[in-house]
Amino acid sequence: MRIKCKNCVPKVGIEKPNFTLTEKQELWELKTEKTIFAIKTLIDKYEFSHQEAKYIITHINSNYGKCNRCNYNNLVGEYLNCPKCKALNFNWKVK
Repeated sequence: MRIKCKNCVPKVGIEKPNFTLTEKQELWELKTEKTIFAIKTLIDKYEFSHQEAKYIITHINSNYGKCNRCNYNNLVGEYLNCPKCKALNFNWKVK
C-alpha cells in the first residue's frame, strides 16, 4: 500500500513500511535525539534511499495523536492524513 503526503516530494508517496513495535520505538527515539541518526539508521539498516528515509522521519509524530504540521490534536490510527491539513502522519503509539 502506498502512502503519501500532499505537501511533500515524492508526490507519488512511498510504500508503507512494515516496522515492528520495537523498530518504531527505536526510530522514534533516534528522531527525538538527533534526526540525522534516524535517517542514517533507515539507510544503513533497512536499505531505504536517502529520500525515502527523510520522508519517513519527517512524518513520524513527535506526540501521539497530534499532527506534525497543524497541531490538530485528535488523530487516531497509524499512517493517516490529518483531517484538517491533509499532511501525512506516522502516528505511532510508542511511549
